[in-house]
Amino acid sequence: MNLTKILAGLLLVLAIGLAIGAWMLSRPADRAVAAVATAAPPKEKVEQHAVVVAAKAIPAGQRLVAEDVKIVQLPAAVASSFGSTDAVLGRTTVMALPAETPLFEQHLIQGLALQLENGQRAVSVAVKEPMAAGHHIRPGDFVDVFFTLDGKSDQAAVDTQTRLLLARSRVLAYGAASVENPPPTADQRKAQEQEGAAGVRRGARDNQGTRGDNANTAVLAVALDDVQRLTLAEKYGQLTLALRHPDDASVPDASLFAALPTVLQPVAGRLPKGEQLQPADRSYAGLSFKDLASGADAKNTRRPPPAMQSTAGRPAPTPPPRQQSVELYQGSAVQTVSY
Repeated sequence: MNLTKILAGLLLVLAIGLAIGAWMLSRPADRAVAAVATAAPPKEKVEQHAVVVAAKAIPAGQRLVAEDVKIVQLPAAVASSFGSTDAVLGRTTVMALPAETPLFEQHLIQGLALQLENGQRAVSVAVKEPMAAGHHIRPGDFVDVFFTLDGKSDQAAVDTQTRLLLARSRVLAYGAASVENPPPTADQRKAQEQEGAAGVRRGARDNQGTRGDNANTAVLAVALDDVQRLTLAEKYGQLTLALRHPDDASVPDASLFAALPTVLQPVAGRLPKGEQLQPADRSYAGLSFKDLASGADAKNTRRPPPAMQSTAGRPAPTPPPRQQSVELYQGSAVQTVSY
């Protein structure tokens, strides 16, 4: 009986020892699993791309300021978009843009309009080789615009004359070439010729629209107040473009001459005394060809000959008085008396 108890105690002690050993052996395995779990590589970071978008709804024709745009980070690049607000600030929208819309080049005004200074307009005039410096004018040049009247116009009776109409007007475009798309230089044409016969033919086709001898129009930067003078002179006279050196900044002093009257007159009392109409108001009031041609000066207006002058409204001339006579007889003498 005692032996049985002793064996049972030994087995119990052995079982406890085996349990403790198994527990000790299991602890390093747990640490290894934990170490493997913590050593797992981090997730790959997604690259972000900066894109300029509208910070709010922007109407068409608005000049962009800092409050109108913002930069957002997108996981994918947006082709042809802007990555910096500096590239769009100060530019004007072509169309209305909803909020959060990415901005593209086609959303913003571009072209010759950006070449104009404040108060200028781009005006196209017809040109001919003899009247345009033999087609040696290039975009970016400065020209003087003269106009000639032959005195035969039915719009105003004036003497044949040639006058400087506009001084130092900048040429924005000549034919198909413009300040943004200038014609090829001599070196560029020479390089094209060296490409071979096929390249020459291809270059000739590509540059056909930019050759100076194909030009029939010129686009000039003109002050708003001079647009009506230019359009009237082109319609009723002949324009000549005189090429000038870009460093020659001399212009006539317009204050030496009387201002041309407008077709429409301001309402009495609306224009403060001593003030002149602003360019936009003068353009709205209009200009007549007669005043442009004669300077609105009576001595410059040709009067019709006396035989052609109208007699309407004049009093009829008084006819000479009719005379009567009587003969007086005194004896043999006869005397005639008129009364």
